[in-house]
Amino acid sequence: MPFAIDVRDVTRTYDDLQAVSQVTFALPVGRTLGLIGPNGAGKTTLLRMICTLVQPDCGDVLVQGFSVRHQPREVRRRLGFMPAEFGSPRGVSIAEYLEYFACLFGLSASDRKARIRDVCELTELRGREAVLVNGLSTGNRQRLLLAKTLLHDPAVLVMDEPASGLDPRARNELRAIIRTLASLGKSVLISSHILPDIEDISDQIAIMEAGQLVLHGDLGSLQQAHADHRRSVRLKVPEADLARARETLLALPQVQSCQPADRGLSIVCDEADTNDLLAALLQAQIRITFFSESDVDLEQIFMRTTAGKVT
Repeated sequence: MPFAIDVRDVTRTYDDLQAVSQVTFALPVGRTLGLIGPNGAGKTTLLRMICTLVQPDCGDVLVQGFSVRHQPREVRRRLGFMPAEFGSPRGVSIAEYLEYFACLFGLSASDRKARIRDVCELTELRGREAVLVNGLSTGNRQRLLLAKTLLHDPAVLVMDEPASGLDPRARNELRAIIRTLASLGKSVLISSHILPDIEDISDQIAIMEAGQLVLHGDLGSLQQAHADHRRSVRLKVPEADLARARETLLALPQVQSCQPADRGLSIVCDEADTNDLLAALLQAQIRITFFSESDVDLEQIFMRTTAGKVT
């Protein structure tokens, strides 16, 4: 079985709106694919078709070889879907919530107990089973939603904005869980707007815009193809020196752009020695608190590939 998910020329239209148009790509078994795109790109509609919640108007999706159009029950046995939105029932504990979904998955009483223990252990909810669901923090709500998704031990995971609303620590913990799942042989498709997270955990990238797939491939190959003899530099200086640092860098001939980013500056320059950047800042008596250089990153690929179109 070469592919965990095989999307074949799928199209979906709502009234006069073509949300997804002739999208084709495949996720190999045991790999992680990050699906990105602007709001309105058609990502959620595509995920819903993969998860059998919405039928394609034409085309098909195979999940481990089973068709979402003709074999939806077989697809659901093999796939776990973590949606972006989370229902928060009142007066229901974590244990009761997971027990309910384990019953829906058709697990026996002994299997339910073992699986609930295992998923709580993986998501670090062990010992909190009596806590009410509606009282959980955003981070723990996402952990619970992931635990529910894993109850029937699916081989393929589809996650829609799993890090939405999480603080940096919770995001880091979620990335660690996803890496663990990938190491166990799970195939993972993640849709997210948080590009550094996608870049950190994905083997492959797919970019959608206005309902169409505009780019797909291995992350390393895409970075190499878009390098274009340029370097990406992340820089942090004291806030009082930020404007002066940007002015100093923009005066250098090798600096192509210099934009504020994450309490610092994001710089794109040609392949000239980046020590020239450091020398110019030090000569201007600007204190550097962080400096990192790399090849083109996912954000730059995204900005070059998309034009801000929506369906």
